[in-house]
Amino acid sequence: MSPKNILIADDEHGIRYFLTELLKNEGYFVFSAANGKEAVEIAKNNPLDLAILDLKMPEMDGITALKRIKEIDRNIEVLVITGYGDLQSLRDVIEQEGVFDYLLKPFAPSDIKHSIKSALQRRELNLKKNFASEDMEHRIREMESDFRQKTIQLRASQLKYENIIKDSVDMVVIIQGGKIKFINPKVMELTGYTDDELLGSEFIDIVHPDDRTHVMDSYRSWLRKDKGTPRIYTFRVLKKDGEALWVESNSVWTEWEGASATLNIARDISERKQAVEELRIMESAISSSINAFVFFDLEGRLTRVNDSFLKLWGYKNKNEVLDKQLATFIKDEKEVSKLFKALHEDGGWIGEMTAIKKNGSFFDTQVSASMVKHVNVNPVCMMASFTDITDKKRLGEMMMRSDKLSSLGQLAAGLAHELKNPLAVISSCAQFCMENLELDLTVNENLQMIFRNSHRASKLINDLLAFAKPSLLERMEVDINEVIINMWNMARLESPSSRIDFKHNLKTGLPKIIGDKQKVGQVFLNLIMNAIQAVSSKGTVILQTNFLADQNLVEASVIDDGTGIPDDYRKSIFDPFFTTKDMGTGLGLSICYSIIEQHNGSITAENVEGGGARITVRLPAMQDGCNAKK
Repeated sequence: MSPKNILIADDEHGIRYFLTELLKNEGYFVFSAANGKEAVEIAKNNPLDLAILDLKMPEMDGITALKRIKEIDRNIEVLVITGYGDLQSLRDVIEQEGVFDYLLKPFAPSDIKHSIKSALQRRELNLKKNFASEDMEHRIREMESDFRQKTIQLRASQLKYENIIKDSVDMVVIIQGGKIKFINPKVMELTGYTDDELLGSEFIDIVHPDDRTHVMDSYRSWLRKDKGTPRIYTFRVLKKDGEALWVESNSVWTEWEGASATLNIARDISERKQAVEELRIMESAISSSINAFVFFDLEGRLTRVNDSFLKLWGYKNKNEVLDKQLATFIKDEKEVSKLFKALHEDGGWIGEMTAIKKNGSFFDTQVSASMVKHVNVNPVCMMASFTDITDKKRLGEMMMRSDKLSSLGQLAAGLAHELKNPLAVISSCAQFCMENLELDLTVNENLQMIFRNSHRASKLINDLLAFAKPSLLERMEVDINEVIINMWNMARLESPSSRIDFKHNLKTGLPKIIGDKQKVGQVFLNLIMNAIQAVSSKGTVILQTNFLADQNLVEASVIDDGTGIPDDYRKSIFDPFFTTKDMGTGLGLSICYSIIEQHNGSITAENVEGGGARITVRLPAMQDGCNAKK
């Protein structure tokens, strides 16, 4: 039997060479053409059994060449091959042009050989049809029609899957025996390699060196277990330029050219990995930040806090604060409402607030808040950072107070000097008159009033001088507990002690301080007397001492259960000449402040929960202060 004549027409030299060698090995006689025009010329001059035509060729496309060849010999069978298939051209060439089959590039050698063999069988059948009976010819036409429909369905299905794979946003790779057998265009797009560089190469060579052991171990583990279960694992692929590409691969078993292989669908997750890493860094930064961070939903309920928030507010467990309103932790709810309004209208807010600790105490905080928005600009939640500025504000207030006191001190010193001598004359003259003259009752009473008030004015001048020019300290070791007990005994003599309950909570073994015992005593006598006056002759006064080992400070507090200190007054009570008493001079607490300041200490005032006030003095302990009993 003479060999069949087959024409191959394709503008790609590689395809022509591949098919020519394949068909020659099968015993066919092969003609080759680089375009449709050459193909038609070959058909005119040579008897052909089969033509394999590419659809897209220069000078003359495959459809035009197909029609011309069919005009030369309608019994020549035609196979169409294309890398740009679509359903419409599939139906047109099979139903209207009588094409035997429609193959998509790339195709397996077994597929093309099978289609060629079937096409040549149909040609033999068509040639015999001319000598067949009418019934036989009708039957052959029915079989051809059925074959065409099945071919269209089969190739349409292949075309759909081919387009899905070609247009997939994921990389599709078939691996067999560790070698790459198939890739879709997305692989070349993302890695930068060509198909010639990848097809037939070892897959492990494009895996990042640091991930190769992980990938191979995962693959072997999959083989040992259920091969029917898809395997998902994450690793890095090396791009042609040396960069790493993070992928998540989903692998299943399949068949490729009659042998087992793996179908691997890999998605580029580099951006996701980067986003996760950035999120991890941000999470770590927020969690480890020394600033308190809090996230709250659009209704103001806390959804997340970091450890610094818990520490600053005095909580131990996040469950204690989550799902609570932000206003729960801020003193003034109006400030919180102002914050929310600014976030919704402007997207951000910076300011100061007074916060409430778990134990009810207050502290000042700097707040920086912002609205968190989704990529579509819709708000999703709010966040804020808090910084404790209590000490900073206190230091600022101390500096302002120091400046103010310096100016007032100079004024007070000048006034005291000018007034002291005249007052001494007035006092002496009043006393002389009362002792040496016979006076009626009214005049004597007036002189006594002059004498008493001149003494009061003289004491005020002495206080002014003490305030303006504090005397030098007579430094010695001072036991604060002893000073407080002595001052308490003195204060009891001037108070209705039977109706005031004094309580002591003095720490034993309290370290001593270095200071002026008399002046420190003056401070505590003043504080105790103020507390007695605050409870209005009936109430409780608590004297309390403690040692702050971490700061090496001796702390002493005088606590009363009176009416407390009005908020408007709290910042001014240590200012000179500020008083709420009818006969007060407004210098007592100012002098106390100056004395404690001379001792490098601090004095603060605050209200206590349930009513009353606490005045706290902190003084540096001697260096061996660590001997305080706990």
